[in-house]
Amino acid sequence: MVSQRKININTASKDELIALPKIGDERAQTLLDNRPFDSWDEINDLPGFDEGLIRDLHNGGGYLGEEQEEEW
Repeated sequence: MVSQRKININTASKDELIALPKIGDERAQTLLDNRPFDSWDEINDLPGFDEGLIRDLHNGGGYLGEEQEEEW
C-alpha cells in the first residue's frame, strides 16, 4: 500500500492544492483567497464546493491546522 501524502489546506501552495482530488486551478485559487479555515464547514460554504468534494479532499490527504484525525 502506498502511503498518502498529507496536505495542510491552510499552508499548501497552489500546486499542492491542485494535487488534491478534484481540485483544479480555479478551486485552488478559491481556497488560497479564503484562507485560513478553522473548519471544513467554512470550505463547504465556498462556491464550487460541496459535501462530496469536502469528503474527497479529506479522504485524499487534505487537512486543516494541526495534522490530526478530523471528522467530516
